[in-house]
Amino acid sequence: MRKKILFIVNPKSGTMHKTNWIAMATRMLAQTFDLEFKYTTHRGHACELAQQAVKDQIPIVAAVGGDGTVNEIASSLAGTDTALAILPLGSGNGLARDLGISTLLPFNALECIKKNKTLTIDYGRANGVPFFCTCGAGFDALVSYKITQCSKRGLWMYVSLCMREFFRYKPLKCTLEYNGHTETRDVFVVNCANIRQFGFNAYIAPKADFCDGLLNVTIVRPFGVWTALRLLVGLFTKHIDHFKKHIETFECERITITLPPNAPFHCDGDYLAMSNTIEVEAVRHALKVLVP
Repeated sequence: MRKKILFIVNPKSGTMHKTNWIAMATRMLAQTFDLEFKYTTHRGHACELAQQAVKDQIPIVAAVGGDGTVNEIASSLAGTDTALAILPLGSGNGLARDLGISTLLPFNALECIKKNKTLTIDYGRANGVPFFCTCGAGFDALVSYKITQCSKRGLWMYVSLCMREFFRYKPLKCTLEYNGHTETRDVFVVNCANIRQFGFNAYIAPKADFCDGLLNVTIVRPFGVWTALRLLVGLFTKHIDHFKKHIETFECERITITLPPNAPFHCDGDYLAMSNTIEVEAVRHALKVLVP
């Protein structure tokens, strides 16, 4: 029996057009699979479509978009028998990059679907909200909030926002409870990672493993301008955890983060309004994904 694949397409994500990818998907996959394409029209629509696909027992749902689209769809597929495929057409494409799915060559991403090889990976929850890449508070969450006010996306938009906000930003005082420890400190960023990177090949947790049932927590202490340049290089060379004076990393199954009122918080790069106390936990082996 031919398997069915539902492609959920976010026409607004990222900076690339979707038409050529969809035409190529039809040429490469139509002889082997039954294909259906649905387009999202509003925030949360991808989640609704994926939930219906699970009810209809569709074996594969393909996310055509960026990390936000992937998050909505994966949130509905976690804990089910329906597998997630990714056509990475967003800006950061964090999960796709970490899984080894090509973000440059559509042929390679579609070949991954054609081979139909699945892997069951972990994900995380922050106060019950699922994330599949990273979540956290501090500077990265502030940038996530600011990006919601921009009409354009892409790497250079993130870079320009980071440069502008860096000189205005005040570190957060937060309390962390994990592995039987409780401590209060000033932080530039506190990040909980299921995978190694934010996206854009920026590796905030180079040793993270999406199959180990653990969160990789990275704490970035306050630092100056010259240190910022060194940390930026470390972020893109997978060496940020080598800067022990300013970076602390550890693993845990769960962590409680208590933040000041109205402190920004994000899940997979999307800003969320959260309570001051946030419970973050890893969920082991709960999402089926198609991998190279």
